[in-house]
Amino acid sequence: MKASPRQQRLLLDLQELDTTAARLRRKREQIPQRAELASLQGELAAAKERFMGLQRELDGQQAEIDRLESDTQMVRDRRARDEQLIAASTSPKEAQALQNELDTLARRAGELEERELELMEVAEQTQARFDEAAAALSGVDGRRAALEAAIGEAEAGIAREAAAAAEERAGVAAEIQRDLLGLYEETRARTGIGAARLRGNVSEGSNMALAPAELTTIRETAPDEIVFCPGSGAILVRVDEA
Repeated sequence: MKASPRQQRLLLDLQELDTTAARLRRKREQIPQRAELASLQGELAAAKERFMGLQRELDGQQAEIDRLESDTQMVRDRRARDEQLIAASTSPKEAQALQNELDTLARRAGELEERELELMEVAEQTQARFDEAAAALSGVDGRRAALEAAIGEAEAGIAREAAAAAEERAGVAAEIQRDLLGLYEETRARTGIGAARLRGNVSEGSNMALAPAELTTIRETAPDEIVFCPGSGAILVRVDEA
């Protein structure tokens, strides 16, 4: 294939822009905060698990306190009823039975109140641990949000660079003859490098010096003939002859 030296030099511009695009993709994948965010996931999961566990524990204790309060109120209501019955009773036997029940209810009320006080103390301790867990979770979540914001900001900057490079690439590609552009794309897809400079006797495609016989063959090829790097397979652009 033939292409003017200027057309071949355009391939180097195109390759530089493609290298920039690849660099930006790597930069996006390697944003430092990504690794920090990944390492934070375990800490965040543990903080959430502790928070949720204490929430369930606290809810269970509160439900038990509520049940005890309900039972205590039932005992109080029953005692009030029995006291009214005793006051209205004319039967000593009935009054004695009611008094016995009142004594039992009094003991039961004492037991319930004691148990409620014990459970309220335990719940207070659980609440303190829950508050600590909530603060810890909030702290970790805040760090996560800050990292995500930093990643988003970095991605936006990279996206702007990539868009500018893509726009410039489109302009360069539009100047290159269609068959040469097709050869470049095919070569880049196959070898990873579409075009490279030949500086002196060194190919930038392989970063190696060409053998004397290879260099002689290339030097003897007409400037508008396309040649390839023996090491990398990329289109070799002879900048000192172009």
